[in-house]
This record gives sequence, C-alpha cells and structure tokens, in this order.
Amino acid sequence: MNKKNSSVGLIGLGYWGKNLARNLNDLGVLSAICDINKNYLEKYKKIYSISQCYNNLEQLLLSNIDAVVIATPAATHGSIVRKALNSGKHVFVEKPLCLDVAEGEELKDLAEEKKLKLMVGHLLLYHPAFIELKKKVQEGKLGKIRYIYSNRLSLGKLRKEEDALWSFAPHDISMILSLVQSEPTKIDAFGGYYLRNDIADTTITLLEFFNGIKAHVYVSWLHPYKDQRLIVVGDKAMAAFVDVEEDNKKLMLYEHNVAWNDNIPIIEKAEGKSIIFDHTKEPLKEECKSYIDWLNNKIIPPSDVSEGLKVLKVLDEAKNQLRKNNNK
Repeated sequence: MNKKNSSVGLIGLGYWGKNLARNLNDLGVLSAICDINKNYLEKYKKIYSISQCYNNLEQLLLSNIDAVVIATPAATHGSIVRKALNSGKHVFVEKPLCLDVAEGEELKDLAEEKKLKLMVGHLLLYHPAFIELKKKVQEGKLGKIRYIYSNRLSLGKLRKEEDALWSFAPHDISMILSLVQSEPTKIDAFGGYYLRNDIADTTITLLEFFNGIKAHVYVSWLHPYKDQRLIVVGDKAMAAFVDVEEDNKKLMLYEHNVAWNDNIPIIEKAEGKSIIFDHTKEPLKEECKSYIDWLNNKIIPPSDVSEGLKVLKVLDEAKNQLRKNNNK
C-alpha cells in the first residue's frame, strides 16, 4: 500500500471526530465516514464530498478501505477495534485503547496475529512543544529528572460513561511514561465524587518509578478555568509545558539554582527562557500523518498499541486504587 492509494474510514463524527475528519481530508485519505447520526453523515458528506457514507459499522467494514480511525465513546472502543481487526483493517483508535487491560492485551495479540497496525490516539506525544521538551530532557539540559507533575483541568466536558481519570489523564500519563522511559513501580490514586457517587469528577494519581522519579497527575472537569500544564523538575533546571499559554510562553526553561550557606538552602531564581519549537504544526495533523506514514512504511509511531497498553495498565491500576481509597 502506498500513500496515493491509502484509504481511511472514519467512525464517529461527533465532538472529536469532526476534527479528525478535517485532518484526514486535508491529508487526502478520507474515503468513508460512518456514524449512527444521519444528520452528521449528510453534513460531512457535503463538506468533504464523500461518496461512501454509512450509518452501520458492519457496512463500513465490508467496504474496500484499508484502515479505520475510531472516534466513538470510550466504552465502545474495544468491541469496534476487534471488529475492525477481524475485518482486516488497520486501526487508529482514540484514547483509551479500551477500558480493560485483558481486552487490550487480546487486541494487541489479534493485531499481531493478523499483521495489522494498531495505534492509539495519545495526541500530546505529537505536540511539537512536547517533542522539543523530550529532546531537552534526553540531551540532559534539565539534569537528572527528580519530579514531574501535570494539571489537566477545566469546567466540563462532563461524561457519564467514564470518569475524569479515564477522560483526561491518558494524555499526561502517556507524556510522563515517554519522558521517564519506564513503567511505574507504584501507583496510587484519590478522587472526589460530587455530581454522582459512581463517577469521579476530580482525581490525583501518584506514580513512583524505579529510578527515584516521582510524578502526579491532577485532573478535574469541575474547575473554574482551563489549565493544562506539564512541569518537569531536574537537578539542573526545570521546564514547563503550558498548553493554554501563547506560543512564546508555551514551553519555558527555568535554570533556578539552590545554593547552601551554613547548611541552609538558598534559592537563586533565574528568569524563564522561552524554548523555541515549530508552532506551525498542528498536533492532530501530525498524529494523523504519523498514522498514514505507518500505513505506508515501517515507521512506528510513538503511540502504537504497545505504548497504548502501557498507559492502559497505569489507568487500570489507578482505577483500582481510586475505588479502594474511596471505599475506606
């Protein structure tokens, strides 16, 4: 299969699917769309001049497309991925891969058995600011990493199928695992249940790694304003990736220093320096490009199924700890 004849079917045209439709169309690979909402089908059929429009998943999977992109509710991911793989289609599924680790492992095995490519939508791994941040970490600009924390906070979007942990935290967990390059040895999680007693509206997940690095992920959809930040603290410098800031302040380096005087620590503050990155690149388009490039050759994307499964395992253990701590 080569780039000129790659064909992709998009399953789900709602909140996030519409953004995928735009990018897949811009890349010249959007060949079919599928949604149970006929109004969505008519709308995007006209916008992108798509001839293959289906409101039935099985009909889409019987078509001659090479691959699918899945942007449906998280609870449906596992079953749709399985059906797509069994129909011989490559798959890009939005996060999370599914909601169960055992099922995730089965899907990975199924993709490998059928020699199909399975990718998970961990968008921020493709953000040029994060790519530059990871480069700085690997170059040793921050020294030895000590601590990482992230905030992903806003008012909404409320969900009833999944809690804030599963809705928001996959992005930050994927970035932290990518920076640390290992899986956590210990996971704990705490949450608050305010709108419903079975859906956590806010959670804090604590991660510990074998090399002494600690991290926490704070997510909430009951927050007065939007805050999306990833802070990396090293023994030489600190870095902040704040996605809600303007481009020149989105990625900052702080070369603070702690000196000692008679066994008393003295903080020597430094002005933040903007780290330059290519802000012309749209993360979602880069993610879609990575998927298409993988279909066309052997360049494995940062969020292949192996990476997606690692994130899923962290989410699953955090969920278990959340329930345990909530029942105390």
